[in-house]
Amino acid sequence: MANEGSRFQKEYPCIALCGLECYACPRYHTSGSSRCPGCAGKDFAEKHPSCGIISCAFKHGKPESCGLCPEIDTCSRISRLKAVTKDLPGYPSYQTRINNLSKIKENGFEAFLDTCLRKESLLKTLLGKYNDGRKKAFYCRAVQLLPLTDLENLLDENSKKRYKSVGDAALAVSNSLKELANKLGIEVC
Repeated sequence: MANEGSRFQKEYPCIALCGLECYACPRYHTSGSSRCPGCAGKDFAEKHPSCGIISCAFKHGKPESCGLCPEIDTCSRISRLKAVTKDLPGYPSYQTRINNLSKIKENGFEAFLDTCLRKESLLKTLLGKYNDGRKKAFYCRAVQLLPLTDLENLLDENSKKRYKSVGDAALAVSNSLKELANKLGIEVC
């Protein structure tokens, strides 16, 4: 028998309960059987059969984010995430999730969602217009880590340029993103 949490489906699976930004994950933007539907998205339980955080959320009224839970400051699951997050060199989503939960707690889920949806739209533009088939993971990291306004300005500038090929466009935009990241002291590679 499936656990109760496996029946829980979030309205916005692009943002995980634990603060992961699913919209910025390459698997979220993959076609085919390896595509992840995002946190508690449609058919999530088949891909990720056991998630203690989803089970916990089910018991706490099914919030869209742990950042909305009144017990977040005393939650042992979040405390464990904090402990491992500080030493995680891996994918940026794992590094930013505690900060994301704090933003949600302080500013509300809607404000955080708005930023994420705008960034996801920029990511879709990058993947649709400037992807040579080898840039998906890079674009996902860049969109997640770089400031929204800077990303919007960069894409606006690049949309006015003419490129000979998708490869030329991908090279130019990825170089622009790297330059922006270097200028801001943010590692995206």
